[in-house]
Amino acid sequence: MGFWKLLRGLRQLELHRLILALIVFCLLSMAFLAYYVSNSPKIKEAPPLPFSDCGGGGGVAGGGAGAGFGLGLGLGGEGGAQRSPLFLPPQAGRQRGGAAVRASDPSRTDPVVLVFVESIYSQLGQEIVAILESSRFRYHTEVAPSKGDMPTLMERDQGRYALVVYENILKYVNLDAWNRDLLDKYCAEYGVGIVGFFKANENSLLSAQLKGFPLYLHSNLGLRDYRINPAAPLLHVTRPNQVEPGPLPGDDWTVFQSNHSTYEPVLLASTKSSEALTHLGPHRALHATVVQDLGLHDGIQRVLFGNNLSYWLHKLVFVDAIAYLTGRRLCLPLERHLLVDVDDIFVGKEGTRMKVSDVKVSTHTH
Repeated sequence: MGFWKLLRGLRQLELHRLILALIVFCLLSMAFLAYYVSNSPKIKEAPPLPFSDCGGGGGVAGGGAGAGFGLGLGLGGEGGAQRSPLFLPPQAGRQRGGAAVRASDPSRTDPVVLVFVESIYSQLGQEIVAILESSRFRYHTEVAPSKGDMPTLMERDQGRYALVVYENILKYVNLDAWNRDLLDKYCAEYGVGIVGFFKANENSLLSAQLKGFPLYLHSNLGLRDYRINPAAPLLHVTRPNQVEPGPLPGDDWTVFQSNHSTYEPVLLASTKSSEALTHLGPHRALHATVVQDLGLHDGIQRVLFGNNLSYWLHKLVFVDAIAYLTGRRLCLPLERHLLVDVDDIFVGKEGTRMKVSDVKVSTHTH
């Protein structure tokens, strides 16, 4: 009798060990799969190009492109006062750059967007890809390298990409010297622009200078009353002179400051309350959340976002930035076609059914 009890106990012990071994094997397999997938360079092939042609070139803005707007910044010593980016004439308090900017040349680059993401799981990276796919722009996705592994940029003296997009602009500014020099030379030589995003988090510095640029970032701010700079050269789909009143979602916005003439504000907003950073000036002053680098600093044009693409207006400006920086090779036409199923509208349930007044308002609006 005691022998059978001992045998049964051994079997239960072996079963427990087997279950434990299976759990450990599953955890190791999941860890290996996550590591392999996160380091996979390519996500998917791009859809075909759109058939529309917007015509016209983005080109380089002239000296009067920012008339009536400016990003002002006065820096003294430690604790020195700064001027907030108000509506300033371009000549007032703005340094002049002298770098030559090469326009985008369709004959020298393929109409493909190179997208550097932090991982294939990142939300912003997926939103960038979704916009490119819905616009039917060809793209190639890579996990942003820190050292080495920079994709091939040229093939037989032909540039492979017409635009570079960084999900996290810090991945670009913190590139090792070899890759940074390689990418910057390619962009300057082939007239390729860069789009970058900076999404602040709890570990972000409240104020810092963007490494290697005459540009300052102030993060984790609450903003309100979004405005569009009508003098921004990149506007195409986005309508200028529009104001979106009210608070913006979240308190993780970043604003840009600079006194260099290469930076032109695209979107501006004021802080929510007077408790914001004192060196930003009056809380009702306008601060740039999206800036356009005209390339006067180093010959490379860029568009920088102080948040992600969650806010609807950023999606429009992102599409306009792609169009401008690629010389209108990758752009959306201004024509829109709406298909309305009349049956579904007029037989809808109570509260959602369209009335005559709704149809008149829709007709008048469009």
